Amino acid sequence: MEVLVYLIVGAVIVYLLLNRKKNIPDYGTTYKVKNSSNSEYSSDNDLELEINTFNSSQSDYLDNYWIPVESLRREIKLNLQIKYKNTSSIISDRQFDLTSFSRGKQGYHLHGFCHNKNRNITLSSLGVMEATDIFNGEIITNLNDYIEKVYSGTVNYKQDSLFDEYGEAIYVLVYLSATSGSVVKKERDIIISFIKSLKTYEELSEEWIDKTIRDLHRPGKMEIRNWIKEGVNKNYDYGLLFQWIDKLESVQTETNKEFYNIKKYIEKQLKDPNSIDKA
Repeated sequence: MEVLVYLIVGAVIVYLLLNRKKNIPDYGTTYKVKNSSNSEYSSDNDLELEINTFNSSQSDYLDNYWIPVESLRREIKLNLQIKYKNTSSIISDRQFDLTSFSRGKQGYHLHGFCHNKNRNITLSSLGVMEATDIFNGEIITNLNDYIEKVYSGTVNYKQDSLFDEYGEAIYVLVYLSATSGSVVKKERDIIISFIKSLKTYEELSEEWIDKTIRDLHRPGKMEIRNWIKEGVNKNYDYGLLFQWIDKLESVQTETNKEFYNIKKYIEKQLKDPNSIDKA
């Protein structure tokens, strides 16, 4: 009886081992491929995984040379004829309608419609060997510079550069307005007037400015103090800003102590940039 039990247990173990072996995938040849973080890993299972990742989206072909870029897509319209070398060193001629781009230190991601593939794809400027502007026939010697030149003539560029140039001031005004509990219409109108008074930005629509103010991140006290210090270090002209702070003050109540504390803090920073006194 004891022998019979051993035989049954042994048969079960053999059966389980045989079935386990059947379920183990046969990886076969080992390939080395690169993932998005530029590290290397092995097995053709990983290769298949990456291929599936690249093919999973029919709307976006990520032949991006794995370079880090900003998340923001800046809108632009540019019709290009390009000679493109992808990451597999395959060279092809493409007609490409550029609709937006993302900046990176090494190169740009180019988002748009590829007439060859008949769908939206993302390419890398690193792969562009030759480029021609179809609209005017100009041969492009430096694609990134050409993109920036075209982009600088768009309304979107003015919107971006507004915050590059006056971001600290806008955030200060928004923060001061928010100290009352919310940024109400009369406060937004003052900020809109400030932006429209700035040279080259008077063409921005009031609707866009108002929506931007509504959607703008509300900075905390430490953030706003750091921005004020940064503005002082950059020798920002706070004389102009104070005119609009005074206008905001005219619609505040005397109980809004935070407004007056921050205003005093700015004045103190202007007199003594090394001051560490808290507002």
